[in-house]
Amino acid sequence: MWELWLAILGLLSAIMRSIGQQLERLASSLMRGKLGALAPSGEPALAYGIAQLVDSVPSLEHMLRSLAGAKQLAVDAEGISLGRTGKLCLLSVSPSLPPDSPPGAHPPVFLLDVSTLAATAFTHTPPPLPRSYAAAAAAGTIPLGATATAVGTTAAAPGPAPSSPPPPPPTRSLQGLLECEGVTKLFYDVRADSEALFHQHGVRLRGVVDLQLSEVAFRRYGPSMRRVGYVVGLARALEWYLDAEVRERWRATAVDKRLLHATYNTDPTYWDRRPLTEEQVRYASDDVLYLHHLHRQFNAALAPAILQRVARFSEYRVTESQQQQPPQQQQQPDGTGAEKQPGAAAGGPGAAAAGGAGGGGNGDPSRALAPPGL
Repeated sequence: MWELWLAILGLLSAIMRSIGQQLERLASSLMRGKLGALAPSGEPALAYGIAQLVDSVPSLEHMLRSLAGAKQLAVDAEGISLGRTGKLCLLSVSPSLPPDSPPGAHPPVFLLDVSTLAATAFTHTPPPLPRSYAAAAAAGTIPLGATATAVGTTAAAPGPAPSSPPPPPPTRSLQGLLECEGVTKLFYDVRADSEALFHQHGVRLRGVVDLQLSEVAFRRYGPSMRRVGYVVGLARALEWYLDAEVRERWRATAVDKRLLHATYNTDPTYWDRRPLTEEQVRYASDDVLYLHHLHRQFNAALAPAILQRVARFSEYRVTESQQQQPPQQQQQPDGTGAEKQPGAAAGGPGAAAAGGAGGGGNGDPSRALAPPGL
């Protein structure tokens, strides 16, 4: 009798596993179909109506051309044990809006699928556009979904030639963009991201402003000056500094980071899973979407000399992250280690708070210390 029940239970278990696998494949198929239906050919798919998914060479080229004239980018990385080792899986990139954008406009967010594109994500440079396509791009008259070939082969209209618009800015690889000193890159705790970019993909970040250091400077030298011993994570900074309307917008859709950390702890390959879930897309997008707001708040409140110090300490963090060996530690009276370099402050309170669910942070408690010299 028991053998019969065991056989029935085994059969039911096999059936349930089969059903689960079929549902997972169906969801993946539907997701791919949904994403493809939401975007014109050659453009990144708009995942869940939130961000543009970049997981192919055509969508990568579209992203790079969209970013060609950007002067400021918000950037964040997610991955498996993110840092010198581990794996960089996803890179979120959001350019700042032009000054003449309407109030309440949202900057676009690109989610670069590094797991899928690998080195191509950073090294690929789009080919030069046909002259007619480049002119149409500069004039903003390209039909939605039009390709460079289609525009390039369109016959010229009769009549006098229109005045030529200025040529569009040159398009570079993402590595060239991230290494360009003239383009400001906003990060919130740059260290683990910079470690992954440099040690895994050879990208030497330049022009970085680490907003976690801006936040420390704001508490020390802003309207209410105070002593600051520790850095804070991004979620707390958004709670403290976003204006009321933007903060409510963020709260309405924000992913509960504590639950996401728990998920990541039970499934370390979380950020390597495809297709991306709505939770992953929302989390990765929010990590860059509001950095431009924070940057404006801190810039308006801090003196130029303090902003220069923030930039210098941001550079310290990047330089340390690119060393072949982690910075040396010196023992403190309480038994913790403190990095010797003057820019070596760190993530948020605890590696999870600052490093996100990407597995960033090395468990070193000194990474939560605010830099004393800033």
